[in-house]
Amino acid sequence: MCASIAFAQVSDTKLEERVKALSAELRCLVCQNQTVADSDAPVARDMRDQVRAQLAAGKSEAEVKTYMTERFGDFVLYRPPLRVGTVLLWIGPFLALLAGGWLMLRNLRQRRELASPTTELSESEREKARQLLAD
Repeated sequence: MCASIAFAQVSDTKLEERVKALSAELRCLVCQNQTVADSDAPVARDMRDQVRAQLAAGKSEAEVKTYMTERFGDFVLYRPPLRVGTVLLWIGPFLALLAGGWLMLRNLRQRRELASPTTELSESEREKARQLLAD
């Protein structure tokens, strides 16, 4: 009897380690940028319970991830696969960075053009300016 209790505790510990590891790879649907493992939201608790139940039923981590993505979409994964539908998730931050850099450079060039004189005054224009300042 003691051996079966000890075995159950060991297998539960291993199961909990698997649940924690897999929950750390899943995004909480309610919280902003928190894993299911880190979130205290009721939805995250339900997702952890679902992960635990499926792992206890003998499903692999890949099968549980497949189940979650079929149910909630690729957004639920912290590292979504590179596909046509997820390309924007992968390259979006880089595009935003490039667009921001381009806008900043354009703005700086416009300011530089406004600050520096584009043409020099001719000698007759300088003479007119001297006369206006003298009067």
